[in-house]
Amino acid sequence: MSEDFADDRPFDVGLQAERTLLAWQRTVLSLAVGCAIAIRLTVPTMGIGGALVGMAGLGLAVTAYVGIARRHRTTHLALRSHATLRGVSAWPLAAVAVSTVVLGILAALFIFGVLQPGR
Repeated sequence: MSEDFADDRPFDVGLQAERTLLAWQRTVLSLAVGCAIAIRLTVPTMGIGGALVGMAGLGLAVTAYVGIARRHRTTHLALRSHATLRGVSAWPLAAVAVSTVVLGILAALFIFGVLQPGR
């Protein structure tokens, strides 16, 4: 067994890092579902363009889901070994932000009547 994975105990008794991971996973999963629904609603009105925009948001959400798990593991190992958090990447958070913006733009188009389902 690798030395990095030998101590898999939580860093703190309150499981703060684990709760944060679960919260991020729920957030990204909800975002992915929202993007999938946006794809379904935009294809009849925007055609392939709507599908591509929604797929971009969905792809970013899936990428963020994977990245957040890796980020948690890196953070966990750094905290257990009392190392610095310099190796922890912020790209999963950026992917969530961009995916949220994509979904927000599609939602705004529906709210302001630019896109109407079934038209």
